Amino acid sequence: MAHGSRLDMPPIRPDGLQLDEPREKQRRYWRMQRVAWWTFGGIMLLAVLGLTGSGGVFHKQTVEFAAARVEIPRVTRWEGSDDLSITFREPGDSHEIIVSQPFFDRFMIERIQPEPDRTTLRSGAQSMTFPAADAPPHEVKFDIRAMHFGWTGFDMTVAGETRRINLVVLP
Repeated sequence: MAHGSRLDMPPIRPDGLQLDEPREKQRRYWRMQRVAWWTFGGIMLLAVLGLTGSGGVFHKQTVEFAAARVEIPRVTRWEGSDDLSITFREPGDSHEIIVSQPFFDRFMIERIQPEPDRTTLRSGAQSMTFPAADAPPHEVKFDIRAMHFGWTGFDMTVAGETRRINLVVLP
């Protein structure tokens, strides 16, 4: 093309390319792309490990009491079904658990297996008594569903021993 026309040819660069573009802008874009890919990879790794709910190594937490072991989700999903299990190791005619009200504010209990023999409302908590026969271990399973998302902390008492349980409900 003739010199001075509207479509001037860009000069040939030392690397042989005939481009006239700012390279630094492209390098910044590539750096942002790499950071985004590493971030997406990290999120996928967290999901595989169970830190986004629904399975994985870190999905459940175990809370040890002197007389029982409680397995409860560390991370659960909003309106997703999950389970909580309590294994009583001590012999007795019955086992009582007391769960504070913040649990019931956040979760709905869909099913308890076996059903409690007696349920008592207390100030800021609910008490459930389960009959027991034969030698331990005795297991109680709760099917739960999170009704609200956010950080949840509640107290659970088994055989007079109280522990604080924290978990996250993701949207």
